[in-house]
Amino acid sequence: MKKLFMLILLSLSLVACGEKFPYTSKSEKIKLLKEYQETYNKLDESADEKDIDKVFEKAQKILEIVKELEKRSWDGDEKASKEIEEWNKLVIEMNIEF
Repeated sequence: MKKLFMLILLSLSLVACGEKFPYTSKSEKIKLLKEYQETYNKLDESADEKDIDKVFEKAQKILEIVKELEKRSWDGDEKASKEIEEWNKLVIEMNIEF
């Protein structure tokens, strides 16, 4: 019984510690970029400190995703390279500036 319990505990801990990097869908990328753009436009209109923080939060979220993708790309992950290309295309298509 102890061995079975230890086996279950070990397998659950391995599952819990696994990689959890979500590759984002195109619609999720567009959503994140639109949220950033809307917040940035709102900042242009109001110049409020709260809006500055929101813009930095949105940009930070996007940049963290891209940073992780670049790291994985350097490690040879082809899917990460394609994700980076998709991000770049969307930023150009949507005319977004960071």
